Amino acid sequence: MVTIQTIEKSFTVSKKIVSLCLALSCCLPLAWGEESVNNEPPIMPKDLVCSITTGENNPRNSEGGFVKLKNGDIFYVYTHFTGNDSNDHAPSYLAARRSSDNGTTWTDADEIALDNEGKGNTMSVSLLRLANDEIAMFYLVREHPGDCRPYMRISKDECQTWGDRILCFPDESYSGVNNDRVIQLGNGKLIMPIGRHKFLGPDEYNFEWTADVFCMISDDNGRTWAMGDLVDNPDKVMYQEPGVVELADGRLLMNIRTGSGSQYFAWSEDEGQHWTTPVPSCLDSPVSPAVIKRIPGRDELLAVWNPLLPDRSRTAMDIGILSPDGQTLKVRKRLEPIDSDKNFQYPAVLFLNDSEFLVSYFNWKVSNYIYKLNIIDLLDE
Repeated sequence: MVTIQTIEKSFTVSKKIVSLCLALSCCLPLAWGEESVNNEPPIMPKDLVCSITTGENNPRNSEGGFVKLKNGDIFYVYTHFTGNDSNDHAPSYLAARRSSDNGTTWTDADEIALDNEGKGNTMSVSLLRLANDEIAMFYLVREHPGDCRPYMRISKDECQTWGDRILCFPDESYSGVNNDRVIQLGNGKLIMPIGRHKFLGPDEYNFEWTADVFCMISDDNGRTWAMGDLVDNPDKVMYQEPGVVELADGRLLMNIRTGSGSQYFAWSEDEGQHWTTPVPSCLDSPVSPAVIKRIPGRDELLAVWNPLLPDRSRTAMDIGILSPDGQTLKVRKRLEPIDSDKNFQYPAVLFLNDSEFLVSYFNWKVSNYIYKLNIIDLLDE
C-alpha cells in the first residue's frame, strides 16, 4: 500500500496529463474533476453499522476484508496500528470483529486475528472462501520499507486457527497487494494482483514509485504460485495497486491505480497470464485505488472509488455500476460527500445476498467504517 500522504512527497500530477487521460476515457453520466464540486452525483443511502475508532496507542485502523462463516457470522479483519505513528511502515497487526445478524450489529471488542509478523508491520488483508470450503487469508509482511511481501494462511475451522504461512511472491521488493484483492476463478485458480516496486537500496526507502504490475497465479489452492506476464506500460504511466475481477464472459478485468487522473483498465483472456495494454477507464480518480466486484446474479460490476477532485484529495467516495465489460459507467452515486476534514481510503465489499452488501473503508487517523447498503438504492434514480 502506498498512501497519498507518502506519494504526494514524490509526485505531482500534471494537469495536462489529467486532461488528456480524461478526454480519452469514456463518458460519465455526470461531470467530474473540476466540475464535480458543483455537480455532485446523487447521494447513495447507507447505514453505518460499525465504526472502529482510533484511540490511545492506536493511531490508525485501516483497510480490511470480509468473509462469511458457515454459521452465518461475518468475520471482518482489518489493520490495527499501535504506538504513536500512523504511517504505512509503523507497527500493526491484524484485528477482527464479528457480526451474527447479517452485518447489522458488530462486536465491540477486537479479536487478534494475526500478530505482527514483521520487523515493520503486518497489514492489508484479503479473506477468501475457497472452493474446497477452507478460508484463505492473504496479507503483507513488512520487514522494512523496501521489503514488503505477500503471504497466505489457510483456516480449516472457520477462522479459529490458521495453518503455516506460505510466501506467495519471494522477491525482496515493495510488493503491494491491496486489501480485498485476491480472487478465485470459476475453474479454481487463485489470482493475486501485485504491484511490485523494485527495491534499489541501500537506503531502505529507495524503491521505484512506478510498479511492475502482474498477477501471481495458483492452481493448487495457494500451495504454489507462478508469475504471470508483466502488464505493458508503453507510456510509462505510474502504475500502482492493481485489482482483478472475473467477468461474466470469462475474461478478467484489471484496474490499476495511476497518477494520470483515472483508473487504467486491462483485460485478460487467459486467466491472468497475459493482459491487453492498459487504457484510461471511465473511473476518474486521484492517486488512489478502486475496488470492483461482479454483482451476484447479474453481469454488471459494482465499483467503489475516490472521485477525481480539483485538489486530487481523497475527501469523497463514489459508488457505481459498470457495464459487464467494465467499459461504461452506467450509474454513479456519491457514497461520501466532499469533506475537506476527512480522508477516505481503501474500500472492501462483501455481498450478503442478491440485494444487500457491506462496504468498508477508513477515514485517516479517525475510524474504520462498515456500512450496509442495498443495490436497489443504487439503481433508484
